[in-house]
Amino acid sequence: MKKIFTLCALAALSLSLSAQLAWDTNFAQADFNNAQTVISKTENVSWNNGVFGLGAHLEIGKIVIPIPLVNTDPYSDECVIALPQVGIAEKLYFEWQGASNGTITIYQSPDHNNWQQIFSTEGNTIAANKADSAVLSTTTRYIKFAASAYTAAAFYNVRVSELKSLSVGIEEWEPAAAMVDDPVATKNVTVSWTNIVASVTSTDPHFSASVETVGQKNLVDQKTTITLLYSHEEAGTHSGEIIISGEGREARIAVSGTTSKYDQTLSWPQTLTECIATDELSFNAFTSSGLDVVYLTSDSATAEVEGNVLRIHRSGTVTITATQPGNYKYNAANSIEKSLLIHKADPAISLSVEDITYGQLLNEAVIHELIGQVPGSLSWLNIASDTLLDAGDYMLSLLFTPEDTAIYNNATMPVALHVNKAVQTILWENQEAELIIGIPVPSTATLSSGLEITYAYTACLLSIEEGMIMPENEGEVTVIAYHPGNHNYLPTTVIMQTFTIQPNPEMPTALPQLNEEQLRSAAKFMHAGTVYVSFGGRIYDAKGALLK
Repeated sequence: MKKIFTLCALAALSLSLSAQLAWDTNFAQADFNNAQTVISKTENVSWNNGVFGLGAHLEIGKIVIPIPLVNTDPYSDECVIALPQVGIAEKLYFEWQGASNGTITIYQSPDHNNWQQIFSTEGNTIAANKADSAVLSTTTRYIKFAASAYTAAAFYNVRVSELKSLSVGIEEWEPAAAMVDDPVATKNVTVSWTNIVASVTSTDPHFSASVETVGQKNLVDQKTTITLLYSHEEAGTHSGEIIISGEGREARIAVSGTTSKYDQTLSWPQTLTECIATDELSFNAFTSSGLDVVYLTSDSATAEVEGNVLRIHRSGTVTITATQPGNYKYNAANSIEKSLLIHKADPAISLSVEDITYGQLLNEAVIHELIGQVPGSLSWLNIASDTLLDAGDYMLSLLFTPEDTAIYNNATMPVALHVNKAVQTILWENQEAELIIGIPVPSTATLSSGLEITYAYTACLLSIEEGMIMPENEGEVTVIAYHPGNHNYLPTTVIMQTFTIQPNPEMPTALPQLNEEQLRSAAKFMHAGTVYVSFGGRIYDAKGALLK
């Protein structure tokens, strides 16, 4: 026994150098050959093919009983195995076979001293392995297998488990139904553990835990409170598991919850039935949530919506739909449709026309557009543009044809047009100043309008008809040329010419007298209250006597 204790002491010194036999692992050939695992044994300990035996004459693989037993000295053999020096021992598992007439004993110790028996049996010759186990102290670091007296023993599948445990106080958690953006729902849960470090994870991102790990090595029967959390940031039905796992142990909590969106309503109090194509309409629909309203148009070629403003492109009928599709917090609102009849607009144009003068054609009239920014063209309505109008006042009509006939109607506009009388002038130059009785000469007077000139005389010494001057009597006479004007022309200024009529030596000097028949047929005129008679280019008095 002294030899055994010496070996044990030496082996204990080496335990701090490295780990021993791993927990929960069957004792293997390599472990038997490792001095740090099998730290003490007597000479009758053998190992082969996963079986180690104790006792003389033991052939591995079967039990050999010494014959005759009476001739064999009793013996005592043992093997001390070092467990891992970090961790907590839980239970020893093993199978054994033994021979009769002796005792098989297993001991435990925290320090390779102070051995405590945990298993003992009388040896019996049995053909099959017998499975047994023994509960270990949490401080056990060494196990000793022993066989004594006349017993041989073989051990199989030796394994020591490490004490670990993990459990939770609930199996499932279903928070009360909530709304989006409600405060986070919480649940405190007790986790019981021994000698373990476990991670805490969630299979659903809406659920989480207040810690990422729980536990600690080398502590027994501990409790930790963790908080489970359910976030209401996203609507829907969520389910998953909170998994606490580590070192071969696992606990699960089934979690499920429902987060709902809020309902919202859409209102559109605006009356919207018809409008003019040039109108700019702003929509005023609103939601109970305060979210922006989206407007859709059934025909973007007729009208489209920018924000809440309707941009009209042409006349027609269009349906405007107000919607609110919702978001992470609100369900979609009810939609509202309104049908809109769009009329063409009457162009806002006011016109005036400058006066023209007789002689100008209608298309020469200058038209002023006083109001209006609508591009288009003007034309006279129901009258040719090259019409020559008499002087006077007219109420005519102009037709406005817009460039954009999809937006604007044609427009007929009355305009007042005044045609002024034209100015006419007389030119009388290069006229012979001396005339001879009885010799007619053409008048050189001209009138710009082409109308017939009117002449007046200061003395009845001549006559002018159809532009011919007929000197009739000797003497000096002043002739006035003018035109009094008419419905299209203004009166002219007066032009005067003074002539001296010379006698004609070829004409008789006696003054002829008109006979009664000639007097009746002669032309008569009045000048200065006196009646005169014109006949044959001469002037007579009312009785037919030649005056000159």
